[in-house]
Amino acid sequence: MRPGTALREEYLSDELQVSRTPLRKALTQLMAEGYLVKGKDRTLRIPQISEGELMDTLEARRLLEIASVERATLRAAKEDIDRIEHFIWDEEEAMRLHDNVLVSSLDRMFHNYLGQISGNRVYCDFISQVGYKISLFLALSNTLGEVINEALKEHRDILYAIKLRMPERAGTAMKLHLDNVEKRILESIRCEEERSNDSNEIPARRSRRNFQKIKA
Repeated sequence: MRPGTALREEYLSDELQVSRTPLRKALTQLMAEGYLVKGKDRTLRIPQISEGELMDTLEARRLLEIASVERATLRAAKEDIDRIEHFIWDEEEAMRLHDNVLVSSLDRMFHNYLGQISGNRVYCDFISQVGYKISLFLALSNTLGEVINEALKEHRDILYAIKLRMPERAGTAMKLHLDNVEKRILESIRCEEERSNDSNEIPARRSRRNFQKIKA
């Protein structure tokens, strides 16, 4: 659903074939997590993406995760490396099954675990908080399609640098990955805006043609 879309309980209840009680519980949970907002008319809507908040979050993420992965590269034990690799395998399987919700969850787990093995609890806590907001931005911008394949390749590049025990290379790979995540989100937002403008333009053209017919 596009940002700004209104949600009506009665329509959702019919479409999902569920009663109102569990539906309200789910909507309340989504609102608590930031995936829904309540407008002035008290209608629940898909939230709009704030470009300022997006850019601030992405900038903070770069600073945190580059420093974190460099520390993690020097501290990672064999079992840590094996677990990181399993995250990537699970992401690939989820991608094959087109389970975007699972892909998003595993992506967050991949980044959170790197923060954990860095040994810096502050990095770990903040990466978890920022990562949650990134998942929200990915969902709202609909950046969870085939482009995930590109992100998985970037995850493997990060893992390879960790295996080589090369912190600078790991930091560079992480920076490239996060830069590309930013590009993919912004490109998806621009494409969505263009589609929205095109869909608004078509009715306007029809209205002008109808007006001309009436006038004739």
